[in-house]
Amino acid sequence: MRAVLRTVLLVPLFVRFAMLLCVAASMSARAAMLDVPTPYIPSTRGNVDEMLRLAGVTPHDVVFDLGSGDGRIVIAAARDYGARGVGIELDAALVRESTENARRAGVGERAEFRHSDIFAADLRAATVVTMYLLTSLVVKLEPKLLAELKPGTRIVAHDYGFAEWKPDRKIQISKTYMLYVVPANVAGAWRIDAPMAKGREFMLDIQQRYQEVRGGVRVQGGFLPAFEAQLSGERLSFVLVEDDVSYRFEGEVRGDMVEGTVRYGVGLKSSEQRWRAQRVQSAQQ
Repeated sequence: MRAVLRTVLLVPLFVRFAMLLCVAASMSARAAMLDVPTPYIPSTRGNVDEMLRLAGVTPHDVVFDLGSGDGRIVIAAARDYGARGVGIELDAALVRESTENARRAGVGERAEFRHSDIFAADLRAATVVTMYLLTSLVVKLEPKLLAELKPGTRIVAHDYGFAEWKPDRKIQISKTYMLYVVPANVAGAWRIDAPMAKGREFMLDIQQRYQEVRGGVRVQGGFLPAFEAQLSGERLSFVLVEDDVSYRFEGEVRGDMVEGTVRYGVGLKSSEQRWRAQRVQSAQQ
């Protein structure tokens, strides 16, 4: 009799355990297909806020969340930061859930959710991209992001970043968050028109790897290295030194043209003038 009772009591436990195994297997299969963190754990409210804060989201931004799940990042961007948001999600049920969540949050007009593969999605309108995806997928996305996103677009990765692209900023607050600013393409040779040229041909050569740049100016009689060369989105800056005078160049890249100001001189006697450069030869980054 006791043996029979034990059998009856154990059957429901076994059934429940089998059901849990089936659910776990289903989650793992979906995660493998979508290449998302396993098991799926939605970002907490704190995680979401840190990502949007790191990106410096404002009401002028359009925030794309890749693999948007239940829509919490897109909704927070619209509700808490006044931005417009677009979620890209492969699971149609989650897209419906996200749309309803946005409506309930009162941001349905500024939060949109698209049922799409992230590789097929058009990302060109984004000024901010957020993602919580495994490194293998992030690496595959890199060429698409660099090709479609405008220079200056901010990308925030949660826990899993790019393999070779170094983040512009990295913070750890409970979790790890990495900020990448899409750099303009400045690799190649540029002819400079600036006050210090004094009729000479100034040819700026730039080598580039993502946002890291180096190079210098070929000028009649020698070569001037570009010190403190920096690139942030479309903003390019560097320092040239000639005859013990420092010339501090800052400019904005617009395709094959750079325009900005150059400062030189000491203290109250310093001067500022306009400069520009035209790319005459492109190079691989």
